Amino acid sequence: MSSPFIIAQQIQVKHQQQVILNQLNFTINKGEHWLLTGEAGSGKSTLAKLLGGQTFYTGSLSVNYNATSGQMPFWYVPQWHHFTNHAGISDFYYQQRYNSSDADDARTVTEDIKADFPQAAAEAINTLLEQLGIGHRAGASLLLLSSGEQKKLQLVKAILAAPQLLVLDNPYIGLDIASRKQLNETLGNLTQQGTQLIIISDTKEIPACITHVAVLNKTPQPKPAAQSNPPTQPKLTAQQLQIFTVAAFNAADHPVKSSFAFDTDLLGDAFTATPENSSFQTAVELNNVNITYGDKKVLQQVSWTVNKGEKWLLQGHNGAGKSTLLSLITGDNPQAYANNITLFNKKRGSGESIWDIKKKIGFVSPELHWYFDKNTTCREVILSGFFDTTGLYRTASAEQQKTADAWLHCLQLQSITNKLLAHVSIGQQQLLLLARAFVKNPPLLLLDEPFQGVDEEHAAQFITLIDAWMQQPDRTLIYISHRNDQIPACVNHVFVLEQGKHHVKPIKKTIV
Repeated sequence: MSSPFIIAQQIQVKHQQQVILNQLNFTINKGEHWLLTGEAGSGKSTLAKLLGGQTFYTGSLSVNYNATSGQMPFWYVPQWHHFTNHAGISDFYYQQRYNSSDADDARTVTEDIKADFPQAAAEAINTLLEQLGIGHRAGASLLLLSSGEQKKLQLVKAILAAPQLLVLDNPYIGLDIASRKQLNETLGNLTQQGTQLIIISDTKEIPACITHVAVLNKTPQPKPAAQSNPPTQPKLTAQQLQIFTVAAFNAADHPVKSSFAFDTDLLGDAFTATPENSSFQTAVELNNVNITYGDKKVLQQVSWTVNKGEKWLLQGHNGAGKSTLLSLITGDNPQAYANNITLFNKKRGSGESIWDIKKKIGFVSPELHWYFDKNTTCREVILSGFFDTTGLYRTASAEQQKTADAWLHCLQLQSITNKLLAHVSIGQQQLLLLARAFVKNPPLLLLDEPFQGVDEEHAAQFITLIDAWMQQPDRTLIYISHRNDQIPACVNHVFVLEQGKHHVKPIKKTIV
């Protein structure tokens, strides 16, 4: 019989007077490897941080590390990679990655690894970088990495750490199919070397090394008793963690159920209204575009035309140049002026400002999420979409506030209206940023990996919302995803980038 590795009893975690984990009880035995899933806001990331001693809790938690193994006890890979410049400061801004001179301020991939693992041999580092498909990026600035490449760098560090307990928070987000396969093989090798795994993810792809699936239900937040004065808080019921062996688990029998459904009726006429500033015929026209950073050719002779009303899927492997291409459309990349690019029937460099371009675009991406001001309230996040800023720095009109509130209610997020973005779950943050992209009813939506960190149920609901939204004929969509099951049905064109070059193919929802 296996001996216990982790024993948790009556665990409770509170944040900003809200109970995140409540009366949680579970045991993980030695040799078990868990996949932890659950809806947005259920406390999955909080539980991960709890195991690493990174959050305060009440109750009893015992982790039986082997003090004589020589292995590091614990390593946590968060959803986002936080890095610093050469001076140890992490005060980067969103457009900085597209300014080649600014990129020199950040560490390179190898420098960043050596900062955490100064004793690691260069050969071992290079081998891991090659295994995860970023060997050619060893000397690249961290600012120039794609979101998928950033994730791979996090994973290289986790493998070098080779801890007794490794917790991975959504390790698959942003990874193409080849990278996900390689990650699963690497995780299998780690478990054979004695590392125990807890992976926070959905159940679409369960690695062969996983032995158990645990479904974390959201802590009920009952309303105060109305008859008492002052209102008294009723006692919370214990939070449920359903645990299954992989052999006994069937995802269809145990879907991650949302505690609510989106209600687009609350958006009123705005849901079907014709976008302002939509008196153009061609949203995007790129002619033989070339983008280079140092010796790396990111885009080579790329040509693409997106007409008003079209819905495009933009595909490509990690590092193919997808986000760079989008930065040319959003106006964030200064190399646009050195290329033949027309946006909304106006050639770049003909006098339009970056803000003239942005007011026609609703945008969400992993990079925007990274750099967004986390001290903004949830309501202000949505309101910032009217001004295309990464925080709210202007006073919104009464009508704009009404529209933002309608989106909060549509997505059933009104309970977090005045909370800071930093104080809500990653999944809730992403839903807010999606609402920000839609709030001004832009003629062009650019959705880059829009459901990173969002649970399956909420992602499915939002995809349905996108399909309904796109029925308005003057709305145009460019959509990026590595997930076959997260491509809206409205998509009718596919543009593929491979090694900086392009081709167009018929619509066929395959994962690349």
